[in-house]
Amino acid sequence: MGRAKQVIVGCRGDALSVIYRTRVREALRDAHPHGEFVDFRQSSPRRLDARKAAAVMIQRLGKGEMDVAVMDARWIPLQLAGTLEVGAILERTNPFDALISCESLILDEQPENTRIVAGEAVKRGQLLYYRNDLRLVEGDDDFESLFASMNRGAIEAFVFPASDVETLNQQEHVVEVFTTSICTPVAGQGALALLARRDRKDVLSMLRDLNDPSTAAEVELERMFLARVAKDGRGPVGVLGNVEGNGFEIEAAIAAPDGSEKISGTASGALADRSRIIGKLAGELLAAGGEDIIVSFRKLRGNG
Repeated sequence: MGRAKQVIVGCRGDALSVIYRTRVREALRDAHPHGEFVDFRQSSPRRLDARKAAAVMIQRLGKGEMDVAVMDARWIPLQLAGTLEVGAILERTNPFDALISCESLILDEQPENTRIVAGEAVKRGQLLYYRNDLRLVEGDDDFESLFASMNRGAIEAFVFPASDVETLNQQEHVVEVFTTSICTPVAGQGALALLARRDRKDVLSMLRDLNDPSTAAEVELERMFLARVAKDGRGPVGVLGNVEGNGFEIEAAIAAPDGSEKISGTASGALADRSRIIGKLAGELLAAGGEDIIVSFRKLRGNG
């Protein structure tokens, strides 16, 4: 290809997101050596939670301040503005959650009333369902801040996406990685998404060279399930897809944040029949008590 127009690549302002943006920019340069890929320069960001920070980045992308937005796939809204498109989903790393503990104790070994931070409501609910004598609390989504809180004794442990721990080279602090029998992760965890505007066909073409079809299909399955049980994507819902060839398996859980109830199930089949299969699983979990959990959650959050 000839020399391309400068492509501006943006991300959230936290250290982890900057690492991911650097990887994406380097991958784009490797795939398109004649392109010019530069970082979006932004002022020191306000401290926003992950979802709000993602919304700000999407707004900037829509306004043309950047050409590519590098996002954790967890924070892509179910309904994107019609002017925007997911150009690629990168190959997934570890989709599970890791436990970091000051005493190097796994979950089963933690004393009663141990204070553990878990960012998403569904993770707190699942861990409390597993052990209702723990104190699961909300907290920051920044590893350094959580680690500092743990070291000064404000908390005893915290839960963090394993893929992000690995990216930060902090694996030495992991005492346990949860399987879905303990904690089903949230939709999109462990995957990076690259967003662009629909009118930038040149950029979208570049991004598609980085797309991993299996991961993209898994994220699609998870978001499809999430949309069936919580149309706006807000709810204590965990879901994990696995795609192999033309088939898939999906595990899902709806958990009351207080740990009082957890509704879970699995389904599998052909990708060509995914809409029917996922719809059936969603219906079963909602009918089994999942709908009551989601309604209660929304009322508690003031958006019911």
